[in-house]
Amino acid sequence: MKKVELLAPAGDLDTLKVAIEAGADAVYLAGKKFGARQFAKNFSDEELKEAVNFAHLRNAKIYVTVNTIIFPSEWEELCKNLAFLYEIKVDAIIVQDLGVLSYVRQTFPNFIVHISTQMNIYDEKSLKLFSDLGVKRVILAREVSINEIKKFTKYDIEIEVFIHGALCYCSSGNCLMSYAIGKRSGNRGLCAQPCRKNYTLIEDLQKQIVVNKPVMSMKDLCTIDQIDELIEAKIASFKIEGRMKNQEYVYTTIKAYRNAIDAYYSAQPIDLSMLKNDMKVSFNRQFTKGDLFNDNNFTITNWGTVNHQGIKLGRVINQTASYIEIKLENSLEIGDALRIVAKDDQGFYVQKMFVNNCERKKAKAFEVVKLPIRLPKVINCEVLKTKSQKVINELTEYMKLEHQKFPLFGKFILEVNKKAKLLLSDGINEVEVETSEVILNTTNNPQSDEFYKIKLNKLNDTVFYFQDLIIEYDQKAFISLKDLNKLRREAIDLLNMKRLNHSTEFNNNQWHLEEKHFNKSLPKLTVIVHNKEQYDTCLTFGITDIYTDYDSKQKNTARLAKHSTDYSMIHNFAQTSIHNAISPYFNVTNYFAIELLKNLGFAKIYLSYELSLTELEKLSFQNLDVNIGIPIYGKMDVMATTHCMIAKAKGYQNKGCLQCLNHQYQLLDEYNNRFNIFTYPSDGCTLRIIDYKLVNLISKIDWLKERGINLFLVTFTTETKEEVIKVLQSIKI
Repeated sequence: MKKVELLAPAGDLDTLKVAIEAGADAVYLAGKKFGARQFAKNFSDEELKEAVNFAHLRNAKIYVTVNTIIFPSEWEELCKNLAFLYEIKVDAIIVQDLGVLSYVRQTFPNFIVHISTQMNIYDEKSLKLFSDLGVKRVILAREVSINEIKKFTKYDIEIEVFIHGALCYCSSGNCLMSYAIGKRSGNRGLCAQPCRKNYTLIEDLQKQIVVNKPVMSMKDLCTIDQIDELIEAKIASFKIEGRMKNQEYVYTTIKAYRNAIDAYYSAQPIDLSMLKNDMKVSFNRQFTKGDLFNDNNFTITNWGTVNHQGIKLGRVINQTASYIEIKLENSLEIGDALRIVAKDDQGFYVQKMFVNNCERKKAKAFEVVKLPIRLPKVINCEVLKTKSQKVINELTEYMKLEHQKFPLFGKFILEVNKKAKLLLSDGINEVEVETSEVILNTTNNPQSDEFYKIKLNKLNDTVFYFQDLIIEYDQKAFISLKDLNKLRREAIDLLNMKRLNHSTEFNNNQWHLEEKHFNKSLPKLTVIVHNKEQYDTCLTFGITDIYTDYDSKQKNTARLAKHSTDYSMIHNFAQTSIHNAISPYFNVTNYFAIELLKNLGFAKIYLSYELSLTELEKLSFQNLDVNIGIPIYGKMDVMATTHCMIAKAKGYQNKGCLQCLNHQYQLLDEYNNRFNIFTYPSDGCTLRIIDYKLVNLISKIDWLKERGINLFLVTFTTETKEEVIKVLQSIKI
């Protein structure tokens, strides 16, 4: 059985080194641009080179995220960036934008591409499509269950699955809420995390059924207890979320999963309790098994707090003006960070503590500690440990040592009248170096074989150790330590060079895509409606291209608009059949994406909501033999989700309560903006959250037509019949 890959996040070079030394088989990271975590420190070009070399010398892989959507103004810089990544031999790139996929497969056909979870891949049809496009690996949507994943491994494409870390409330993280609210696009690496903010859930316009709670705040995924089932599902790569997280998080998480994975393959029992505690204290918002293992709807979110929870340390049992006393449930030591859960949480580092009036550096569970600190009233409050000095100390000591060491097999030959030679092999690569001059010097006091083994074994600054070193010495020749050390260094440098040159795997899948051509229609209006009254009203205006999802039974209809005739508008590749239109939620923003979709057989392509008029001005579609559309009116979907906050608000453990059938729901934010919620109980109780702001480009129709756009999309959500009539009367195509 091929061992599963453990894939770690890294936001900077030091964290990458921690991840690999802790046992990661591969690391994913980003350069300074085009990565979906722009608030991480990320890697300069020089750091990327160092990261690749550091990883490859240790038999680890580097995957670089190029997973933002790409605007026309960025294309030249993107191409240079991709060429650089190819040149330095990164093992794969992770992409969301179909245009990037198309460009890479045509320009660098050997470059391995992984498809990001933001592509929303959750079915066999999509896997086959991307396999045919020469993609090596797909990172599945986080809503896919383990039972579904088990069906996918028959395809000739690798499967990567998130097994630990933060979850997005929106399906696959493909969210427009941050962009809609403040133009900080999650698809551009700038998410402001509006899902972690407080909202009020409104029923029937007035009734507040949840008040000022983080109703979209997901717990963190943790599946270490299910590691056996995950491995047996034949998943290629286990992914840990966390490029914004610190080194302690990466260290404790990778170490825990490394131990659990190795225990499975060695069939050895393992106690995970301490490892899980270290993970919790490094970061958690409480843990869930997520949709991956069908955790119930009620427990998958945490409405209590969005903060790091650490582990429960104990409770305040006594307080005076100058100190507090805590009855411990876990160990405590100087340097730990604590948070007391109160009306106004109190956070601090432990600088001094006493047990039985004796000053101590550490205290054990069940002891009572006195902390000299002045705080507001916190008696009987719960205390959390949110940072562990033990973990920090352990990490510091751990990183002083080189943990990734690889065996060498060597032979040293030293004879008079011949050049001294050193032959090395790492099991794959072989090198041979020799002195520049013949050995003429002799000695009356020959060294032992053991002497040369000791001198040649000075490999502390390398990733090697000698498993076997043969000495062939005639007991006459003499070589200086300077020349001996030079011989060793040259051999190691040459071996390193070979390891670096042979570490990158290349894509053997060919790109086969027949070029297609379509006749462009005359400019026309297309409409999405969400109730029958809107539909009937549009018919009276003679509109023929009407999409609707109010009676749809298809999977993932949270974003599916079903055409009323023979067509459908799709939002991901799972919904592909025939005569499809590509919706704005595909996030098409460049020529290469359009070309790929056209050659896949899509005659109608709607551009992304995120493509501004400034960027659109850089494009012209006059000569493209495909229909190009743009949203000109309506409220966009800011989220689609498989989690039902309504069922949780009503007290149901699972979805299917059908409470939404007779009510209307809205989310009220801190600024009193109302986001309408559309519910789909017949489609697995999915929800759509609709922006409160209106997109209105009706006045730009003539300008858009000049650019070659011929489909103009209007979306009606909550509009009345009168409002629909007013909008349609204002549009002149």
